[in-house]
Amino acid sequence: MGYVVYFEFDNEPYRLPVNPEEINETSVQAVGKYEILELGQIVVPTHMELRKFSFEVEFPHKEYHYINKPDEFKSAYSFLKILKENRDNLLPIRFVFGPDGKEEGEADRTGDSVMVLIEELSITEKAGEEGDKYVSFQLLEYREFGKRPAIVDVEETSPSSGTTKKAKKKKVPKEETNPKSTGTYVVKSGDTLWGIAKKYYGDGTKCNRIYNANKDKIKNPAVIHIGWKLKIPSTNEFSKYSAPLPKAVKKEPELPKYTGGVSSSGRTHSSGGGRL
Repeated sequence: MGYVVYFEFDNEPYRLPVNPEEINETSVQAVGKYEILELGQIVVPTHMELRKFSFEVEFPHKEYHYINKPDEFKSAYSFLKILKENRDNLLPIRFVFGPDGKEEGEADRTGDSVMVLIEELSITEKAGEEGDKYVSFQLLEYREFGKRPAIVDVEETSPSSGTTKKAKKKKVPKEETNPKSTGTYVVKSGDTLWGIAKKYYGDGTKCNRIYNANKDKIKNPAVIHIGWKLKIPSTNEFSKYSAPLPKAVKKEPELPKYTGGVSSSGRTHSSGGGRL
């Protein structure tokens, strides 16, 4: 049985041309330490930290006899270009590895499939092997995030008796921090580009994407009007709208025009009644 290692982006698999000799996975149990009177220190498990993966792989610049899937071969330059664009757009990518499944070139269910960020990418080119790249990957697990519904206790006080009783628990409606975009958003009172980007992308710094997609309406990124229908770019369109926000231009205050004259005494005066 063979072994497959590939990245998947936009439902398109990109199999590594050569399998790495080893893949190192680091998994850490996070804990909280507490001091207990007459007992000493105790430890309480809290959560699992994000997994880390590391490996080194060869990216040949041409089709050698030992590469995987010659009919799907991509040069080192082409493959790395795809990965670098993914990183530049700050997007997670799926990392899949494991034994060959029923479908040729796909990992079976005993393999692993995890969304990751390419945290570090080190590229080495060796003498005598010009064009071939040896790439070290440091991958960090990526988890989707959003606000979860919360259960809260509400206490009610009777004005007549002054007694307090605990009411039934109420469920706070779920509000996602990165909801699915429908493609457009209508500006409401109190909205800012930063807040809209935070709502849809989970990151306010991506507000430049919304600004660049709506430059026909927005002249000043700090000013948006209620009722405007704004285009919300998908993450696949980020590269098209990646230009930074324009720097604010400070205009010099305009001085009042002098329309006065000179009196017989030699003193100046203004027809507007103001002082000069």
